[in-house]
Amino acid sequence: PTVDSFLGYENPYVESIDAGRLNELNVEIKNGSFGDIHSLLILKNDKIVFENYYADYTRSDLHPIGASTQSIVSTLVGVMLKEHPEVSLRDKIIDHLPSYTSYFDDVPQKDQIEIRHLLSNTSGFWWEEWGKPSGDISNDAYVMSISNDWVDAVLSTPMIREPGYEFNFNSGNGVLMAPLIEEITGMELEQFAQEKLFGPLGISEWTWEKIPGNMVNASWGLHLRPMDMAKIGYLFLKEGAWGDHQIFSEDWRGISSRTRANITGYYNYGYFWWRFTNVANAVYRLEKNDVFFSWGDGGQFLFIIPHLDMVVVTTANNPVESETLAVVMLRDYILESTDNFFP
Repeated sequence: PTVDSFLGYENPYVESIDAGRLNELNVEIKNGSFGDIHSLLILKNDKIVFENYYADYTRSDLHPIGASTQSIVSTLVGVMLKEHPEVSLRDKIIDHLPSYTSYFDDVPQKDQIEIRHLLSNTSGFWWEEWGKPSGDISNDAYVMSISNDWVDAVLSTPMIREPGYEFNFNSGNGVLMAPLIEEITGMELEQFAQEKLFGPLGISEWTWEKIPGNMVNASWGLHLRPMDMAKIGYLFLKEGAWGDHQIFSEDWRGISSRTRANITGYYNYGYFWWRFTNVANAVYRLEKNDVFFSWGDGGQFLFIIPHLDMVVVTTANNPVESETLAVVMLRDYILESTDNFFP
């Protein structure tokens, strides 16, 4: 495919999709059944089969994607590894953060944190974020966000256990990826993204919030157009190939999306990508549970379903039950619209 092969409004509902079911979903969204949805895009078999915007949003509007930023950073790690084969995910982060080595002195286990531990949220830092009010001093992500040095706030955190053994969602792990990638590539993260990912994909407009020290917020600071989120999903369907350009290695999709940590009976986690467990009702319609997805607060989702050759993007402002609403849309409407067409 060329960069613009699926741009422009295609004839919808032509690619093994039940138009009636998606029309029902469209009506339900407009009626408010799924809260404050801003966009829904579905790509299948190299075509746009559904693209709608709500609440006065349009195709050209940038949207804050929240913690889905981390999945884009994971994508950039794949690009980095292709460009720098001497680097391994098992490299200790202390070896790539020469300006910060003092934080590792005399702290057992901290010098054992590897790049893969950041990506899988198993770094072992003593960090409390999930279940804490977003603007409360008990939330370590909030404390980090009001500090004068976010990297310092993360690296000065004590260790609670050895890296690699316990999942603990920690926005600080994402923050550390900015100085790490800059040290390895010699390019600031946003510049690296522009040259190696956004540019080749024809992503021309975005904003990336900065943190103190003039680094980008690699945890939740990126604003993209939903169509550009879909392009990144499409890149994963094609295993890193964009036209004749191999942006990341063919095996990175499997490496980054494979389950690295079991979280609940419903969700697993890869390298800054989420997965459904095999018993999650979200995937009971599927012959194969190969779904992986980004998940940003408020309802910013990028679902990638390789065996269906499908990408689903939704943006929203649903501070409560955003994941439940998105899962119901996916399970009861989008996947149901493909039921009659499973191989």
